[in-house]
Amino acid sequence: MKDKPKRYCWCGNENLNYFSDDYSVCNNCGTIVSQAGLSAEQAQVRNDSEDFYGREYWLSHQSEDLGFPNIYQRARQDLPERCLYWLNTLLTYKLPPAQVLEIGCGHGGFVALMQWAGFHATGLELSPWVVDFAKQTFNIPMLLGNIEEQQLEQQSFDVIVLNDVLEHLSDPVATMRHCISLLKTTGILLVQTPNYIEGKTYPDMVANDDPFLENFKSVEHLYLFNKRSVSQLFESLNCHILQHKPALFDYDMYFIVSQQPLVENSIEHISDSLLVNPSGRMIQALRDRADEMEQLRQKWLAAEADRSARLIIINQLSQQLKESEADRAERLMIINQLSQQLKESEADRAECLMTIDQLSQQLKESEADRANRLMMMNQLSQQLKESEADRANRLMMMNQLSQQLTNFTE
Repeated sequence: MKDKPKRYCWCGNENLNYFSDDYSVCNNCGTIVSQAGLSAEQAQVRNDSEDFYGREYWLSHQSEDLGFPNIYQRARQDLPERCLYWLNTLLTYKLPPAQVLEIGCGHGGFVALMQWAGFHATGLELSPWVVDFAKQTFNIPMLLGNIEEQQLEQQSFDVIVLNDVLEHLSDPVATMRHCISLLKTTGILLVQTPNYIEGKTYPDMVANDDPFLENFKSVEHLYLFNKRSVSQLFESLNCHILQHKPALFDYDMYFIVSQQPLVENSIEHISDSLLVNPSGRMIQALRDRADEMEQLRQKWLAAEADRSARLIIINQLSQQLKESEADRAERLMIINQLSQQLKESEADRAECLMTIDQLSQQLKESEADRANRLMMMNQLSQQLKESEADRANRLMMMNQLSQQLTNFTE
């Protein structure tokens, strides 16, 4: 079995570096390139029950493989969210009754919303089942197959929309060149596609649980662009105006491509263009309600930011209080220890003072006794002195008597 041929970058660079097991990265423009994706032939839908982009892509693949709502749920959920968001961007640059083609329109909700706003809008899909679903669900005109296969007049569209399509194209340069050829000289492309932030590595994204990870669907997402590479792509096609707009989701980029300078319509001008027909009035009512909801959302975000800031302060104060209480408890323990030591010291001092008093009393008594004994000693010394004097006198008398006796004997 032969190895699958390597896919090179859309920019023509064949020198790609390893990014992950299924993807390479172009060292020229930084685009992430799938090495496991479908070929142009495999992306065709000739058998709706078996081919990848057939019926089950919109049903079991979405719900079971990707964990997303299926086409029935999306046809209901997308209208007030992403479809209205895209319509507001479209109205900023083009007003009805402009000619619009949405490539890869899915359930067709955005095409329907554009028609209700007054645009001449048409959708395009690869699957016959999805084309029928969109027609039946929203009663919109639909084209079947690749854009290159359609019999469309060049320079016939004011707008071509590609929401979540660019990353699926096997040859983005050829398809975008063909789309540009279908635009009037003042026409624009509206494009939404995943936004790879240059420099992020796959292991880092896995470690940080990066939301962009869900875009690594190597079978269908063939090219994951960054802002530099999409600019390089359209510059190569002589579209020198590329203006980025805020994307509905953080991991996407959303931009307008034009060959001529862009002119924005005023809010009043947009409103006037919608109020000329009943369905346009419904769209304006949706826009008004969306504006009210956005204002409420902004107030809620501000309140949440304030709540978060206050919660941080409360947590900080709680931590400070906790530390203060711990310090107070420690100081109280030290105070209790010092109080106990002081109590013991006072008891010891009292005991020492009593001992001092006792010793002082004993010393006083001893001193009195010493004085008495000294007086007695003095008295005895005097008596001894007197006794010694008497003894000496008696001795002298005895000596005298002894002499007299001796003399008498002779």
